[in-house]
Amino acid sequence: MSRKKPKKELIDLYLRFRWLLGGLNDLPSAELLKVPATEALLTEIVQAWRQGESRSINVLLAHEGLGHPNTIRRRIDQLRVAGFIEFQGDAADSRIKRVIPTEQALRHLARYAAVIREISK
Repeated sequence: MSRKKPKKELIDLYLRFRWLLGGLNDLPSAELLKVPATEALLTEIVQAWRQGESRSINVLLAHEGLGHPNTIRRRIDQLRVAGFIEFQGDAADSRIKRVIPTEQALRHLARYAAVIREISK
């Protein structure tokens, strides 16, 4: 039984991907986003923002896929302190706080997109 050798270009592509991803992992913000589900929380916030919407803190706390409400609250606070999100008052109800991504968060995601683009060349 003969096995095909892996294609050299696929191995090179993988190694290039790991090298580029390693550069992103060296960013100061990378540690925060390695915390389980923190990146998923940020993605949820950015995805809503991208669709012209925003999520209230209460909606995020009720999102079962993101963890326990206390954990989500802690992650929201960590993202805010790190400069990835900010709060915005709701026009209809001043008691509601909307969570939106900051320019820093969008730049961070753009760096990941650049890695994806670079790898796909």
